[in-house]
Amino acid sequence: MKSIQYLLHQQINKTKWDDCINNASNGLLYACSGYLDSMAPQWNALVLNDYDMVMPLPCRKKAGINYLFQPSITPALGIFGNDITQEIGIAFLNAIPKQFKLWDLSFNSSNKIEYTGGTIVARNNYVLNLNDSYDQLQQKYSENIHRNIAKAVKSGCVVQKDISFDYVTAICKKEFPKFTQVEDGLFEMLHKVYKTYKVHSKVYGVFSKEGTLLASAIFLFFKNRAYYWLVGNTTESKQYGASSLLIDSFIKEHAGTNLLLDFEGSDTASVADFYKKFGAVAEPYSTLYLNKLPFPFSLLKPLPEHYRLLISK
Repeated sequence: MKSIQYLLHQQINKTKWDDCINNASNGLLYACSGYLDSMAPQWNALVLNDYDMVMPLPCRKKAGINYLFQPSITPALGIFGNDITQEIGIAFLNAIPKQFKLWDLSFNSSNKIEYTGGTIVARNNYVLNLNDSYDQLQQKYSENIHRNIAKAVKSGCVVQKDISFDYVTAICKKEFPKFTQVEDGLFEMLHKVYKTYKVHSKVYGVFSKEGTLLASAIFLFFKNRAYYWLVGNTTESKQYGASSLLIDSFIKEHAGTNLLLDFEGSDTASVADFYKKFGAVAEPYSTLYLNKLPFPFSLLKPLPEHYRLLISK
């Protein structure tokens, strides 16, 4: 292993960067330059040799403090390349400049992270391999999912594809604040991602027989993954089983392919259980939280509560 360089945003060769992500055994959409440019403008990076391996560093500065953060709607980043050993992982972490006093970084499932002084939080994503036939995949559904699909069909729900991005985000803007803090400009950033990857996307919606949009989702495709990326479900969708019908429709259309349906989480038990009812399996990954702020400023940034809750489980 040669040197790991720290590069500022303007120093990054994005052609070489994207080639690395495309050729990496663990390459994810979130690590592509177009995605990062949208969700974490002015991200910096660590680069091994001539882009043999890379690690994006989404960074900001607030009140004079430089910190690393996990962008919204970006479940995992970390180190990307081939044959990433634990030794290489430690070398990358040690190469992060000392100016960053606070880290909140989620690593992809191929990264086995150990770092003294930080808190490592074990998390789960859920994925479903679609290479079996639809009949075989459907046999793995729980009874609850089968009932939901039947209920949606019986109530007259219909699936439509290629609906507008704005239809999905109209629901998201209403529903997201009910369960998460929405950062300023989030939907403008998401629109940039969608415009960048629209040619690699599919948008599904489930409408009631009266024509009301109940459930919606934008799927983004990269390499062999289909990401259940932006999901907008109304509060009424559950009573119709609309979300189950939507996911089933996607599975039916893509069964027998080499795609991996990536549900993008979840840490929420009820959501994780819902994905598991389709036959999805856990894909563990880790978040590293590190607070190097001097006392007493370190007291202002304790381990976030949702991480503490995950550790206590």
